[in-house]
Amino acid sequence: MGFNPATFLKNLERLVSGHGFKRVIQGIDINALRDADGIILTAATEPSREALETNFDGAVVSSSETDLGSLSFQVPRDYDKTVDEMRVRFLANSGGDTNTPTIDAVLYQKKIETAISADLNPTISAAVQTNTAKADWVEVVADGLGLEPGAAVTWIFTTSAHTTDALNVYAIEVEYFSDLVYYDSDDRS
Repeated sequence: MGFNPATFLKNLERLVSGHGFKRVIQGIDINALRDADGIILTAATEPSREALETNFDGAVVSSSETDLGSLSFQVPRDYDKTVDEMRVRFLANSGGDTNTPTIDAVLYQKKIETAISADLNPTISAAVQTNTAKADWVEVVADGLGLEPGAAVTWIFTTSAHTTDALNVYAIEVEYFSDLVYYDSDDRS
């Protein structure tokens, strides 16, 4: 009798309690962010790609601008739709201590054989760090919004008003809970 990895993972599901395993989608980072026209960020776009500190590039949303860009990707096949938790996380800070901007988003989902969804309205977790020497994670939370494994999603990010200070983004990640079940394109059981 040989070892079957799919059966092992399926049986492991019975042993793991709680919310499964927290994972990060590989390949989604600051370079995946696009401006309103779908263009990869450069020094000439808004938001722009600039040196935030010596030897460290990131994205900058200029003061008085509110477009933070967009991300489009597929919901991972191992996404646990029973837990239904996904977050886009930004390691960010304000370019000064005058404004305390927040990051918000609209979220659209396209499933097989259905029309594109209306805005699923993810929630804001907190304001951006105003200490210019420190950055902190700010999350846009899409918990309980009915995301489906394999569906396509588009997130369009905006910031609240920050008329004096720029908003600096050092890193982006998409975090979700995996169900650890083997994926087969014809059968997810």
